[in-house]
Amino acid sequence: MNIAVVGAGIFGLAAALALRERGHAVTVFEQGRVPYERASSTDTSKTIRRLYGHNAVYVDLVERAAVKWREWDRRLPERIYVRTGQLQIEQSFRPGFRIHDSWQFLRARDPDIEILSIEDARARHPQFAYQESDVCLYDPWGGYLASGAAVVGLLRLARDGGVAVREETPVTDVSDGAGAAYVRVDGRAHAFDRVVVAAGVWIGRLVPGLARHIRPTRQEMVFIEPKDPDWLAACALPVWSVNPEVDGWYGHPLQREGWMKIANDLRGDTVDPDDARPVSPVFVEAVRDFVAARIPELARGAVVGSRACLYEDTPDRHFIIDWAPGSRSILVAGGGSGHGFKFGGAIGDVIADTLEHNDTGTGDFFRIGRRFQ
Repeated sequence: MNIAVVGAGIFGLAAALALRERGHAVTVFEQGRVPYERASSTDTSKTIRRLYGHNAVYVDLVERAAVKWREWDRRLPERIYVRTGQLQIEQSFRPGFRIHDSWQFLRARDPDIEILSIEDARARHPQFAYQESDVCLYDPWGGYLASGAAVVGLLRLARDGGVAVREETPVTDVSDGAGAAYVRVDGRAHAFDRVVVAAGVWIGRLVPGLARHIRPTRQEMVFIEPKDPDWLAACALPVWSVNPEVDGWYGHPLQREGWMKIANDLRGDTVDPDDARPVSPVFVEAVRDFVAARIPELARGAVVGSRACLYEDTPDRHFIIDWAPGSRSILVAGGGSGHGFKFGGAIGDVIADTLEHNDTGTGDFFRIGRRFQ
């Protein structure tokens, strides 16, 4: 089939690679240069983890994704997958809370996942200031993906594999026609057998029937250059989060640029995807307060940058991989909800299987069905 993919973020590029490997002709349309600075996939780094409670769909999918990420990492000149382990510091560790459910679920499949005593946590990861009420879960499986470099690398692999990529080519409309699906660019409609809409926070503009179910939220992060880089490097520090479902803080070890990323996962304000994205001074001060309380050595460092990115949240925070309402030729792939990037190594096959009407291995989990009613 001749397939158009609208959007060159992680869902779009993963889909393009999987579809091309299956012998389809694929054209990717991206409104800017890749990586597009406003896209949800464009960031310095993204966590790869498997703490998803009892949700076997996500755990299985991310473990499959990691295999592909390792393969891509070997094929690309710049390292994109760094396994550091994951440390999660919690103050709500009891049945019914996600971290407790995750620990119960994962320890049955991997005995290396641990609950650390405060003494062990301080000995292993003294970069943090611990409280006596903390529960520290450590999963050696976790790490991070250099997301900006990964998107550039996957674009290269796509082109090398025969995918046509049209950058700086905004798509203004997708529609069904007689025996075809159409992508409109510069006022002209281009016919394809199928269209995959992987446009992130702009999905609602191209598929209006989903507009009210995808909420773009503004998320902020700050970059701090430490006084002692070795103390906070990836060889010494895991990816981490502190009371993520209540306080939202998370971060990654020292990046190749020489700074650490500190971010917050609690949902920000709903915004227009094309609005300006200055980082609030209030957020920068909140980062300073958090670092002073929890990562004292980093508090001596200098804030050297910040940025805001967007999540495209669905009401249940699960992805959408399904045909657009009323269509059998336009497939929607998105709704990453702030946690989609890590699945890039496996999500392409899920998208391709859905398009080809094959078993996806995820059942109806990402189908629209009655989820939003």
